[in-house]
Amino acid sequence: MAIPTKLLPHLSPLVSDYYYDFDKVQEFYNGDFRDPAAFMRQARSVQSRPLPRENLAAILAEQNRAYGCGPETLGRIEKIVRDRAGAVVTGQQVGLFSGPLYTIYKALTAVMLAEDLGRRGLGSFVPVFWLASEDHDLAEIDHITLLDKDNRLEEVRCRMPLGEGKIPASNLVLPRDILDCVRKLEDLTLDTEFKEDVISRLSEAYEPGRTYVEAFARWMTRLFKARGLIFIDPSDSRLKEMASGVFYREISEDSPSTGRAVEASKKLGEAGYGAQIPLHEGILNIFYADQERRTIQIKNGDLIIKGAGPSIGKEELLARAKVKPSLFSPNVLLRPIYQDTLLPTVAYVGGQAEVAYFAQMKGVYEAFGLPMPVIYPRKSVTIVEKKVAQTLKKFGLEIPDLWTQPDGLIAAIAKKQVPDTLETALRRAHVDLEGNFESLKAEVIAFEPTLKGSLDLARSKMDQQWKFMEKKIRQAAAKRNETAGRQLRTAVDNLYPNQRLQERVFNIVPYLIKYGYDFMEKFDRTLDIDEHNHQLLLI
Repeated sequence: MAIPTKLLPHLSPLVSDYYYDFDKVQEFYNGDFRDPAAFMRQARSVQSRPLPRENLAAILAEQNRAYGCGPETLGRIEKIVRDRAGAVVTGQQVGLFSGPLYTIYKALTAVMLAEDLGRRGLGSFVPVFWLASEDHDLAEIDHITLLDKDNRLEEVRCRMPLGEGKIPASNLVLPRDILDCVRKLEDLTLDTEFKEDVISRLSEAYEPGRTYVEAFARWMTRLFKARGLIFIDPSDSRLKEMASGVFYREISEDSPSTGRAVEASKKLGEAGYGAQIPLHEGILNIFYADQERRTIQIKNGDLIIKGAGPSIGKEELLARAKVKPSLFSPNVLLRPIYQDTLLPTVAYVGGQAEVAYFAQMKGVYEAFGLPMPVIYPRKSVTIVEKKVAQTLKKFGLEIPDLWTQPDGLIAAIAKKQVPDTLETALRRAHVDLEGNFESLKAEVIAFEPTLKGSLDLARSKMDQQWKFMEKKIRQAAAKRNETAGRQLRTAVDNLYPNQRLQERVFNIVPYLIKYGYDFMEKFDRTLDIDEHNHQLLLI
């Protein structure tokens, strides 16, 4: 089952055209992701590039063994050298306990696409996951959100004892508080036959003293061990040395990446799309990364490392880039260039925001003499559990109905649980009762005036009974409203938590606790690499 991508909330015009009218945007990309010929062209281009495959494979094997990989991953790494395999790359910030669900979907898409391209006879391909180990946005990676035992949205956050500095994730060490995070996750989730094992393995990965990066990689390796997914930590100084020319050129030519991206932004604006990555002229697209990541500014011919004292000459910075390239770290614009200088990248699997910002990248790739990969949209998925599906069916709803003003939808549907005709019938019955009694009273008093007191007493008792019955009816109506509202709120919080797509909010661990590691196999049976709409996983 699937929902057309065009119905997704907040879909940008650029991404919509990328899916539905590629001809409009083709000048910004290196091939249509639906066209096998685009992958073939990129694979040939990558094959012709001189890459230090042996050195790369040795580093990858070392890193992945440290994460606890299996023979499938090591076999894929060998293909990089033996078969000159191309890479299907994806990547993400190293979020707590693997971060949002879309991280899992990215990895799955990369694995599935690599396998699919191989089956099509387009060559040998391996899936690679780029660990965003140099990202410094702690607020994005230090928490997860889940539904607790009572279907309430809860947050588990691992607070790091840091100041305001831009500390890269590779330098973040898990505090002992991580044990409390695991315990809180355990307390918030239902007890199942799978829970003990899942919590145990999660705890093994997220031990105090490990870096955020290593913990994330160990946990993800556990989830994808049988699929041969290769992880790469780009903060490794040996990899920086292999790609040092990227940093040197960005410095020596006063940011050629910015100039090309600005040109693309202008064209995007003329086409009605606008820039996707904020650009700042006079700032290099690399950071100086000595403990913290610091911006490098160009000012009056000198280079200033923000927050690091007086300016230094360009020659001094170039010398540092040659001698110790590990002091430099790419920002969002130059990160793909660093990545694809190291890897034989044929395709990059990205989310909607990445699909959009790669529209500014084609000229940047050309400036650095690299072939831009085919940009392949990751799988987009909503998990629909049985009880939630029953609620949708009960109220005649489809998932897209929840994506626009869900609170108003809940109120409107809950109100409908008590028909307007009931309220009208109550008012009419009350009026009729009063009218009929007054007519009867007049007749009786005319017949026997001494019965007036008895009639008044009977009227009083009748009013009391009517009010009691009316109260009961209204209580039943309120209860039905409340029940409907609660059921709808649970459905909304499951499918559109915090008014965001489920995949952007929830984490995989609660689902593993509920359904076991076989849950991962459900994706294999459900997800279709050729389906480019938003898919539904019914469980």
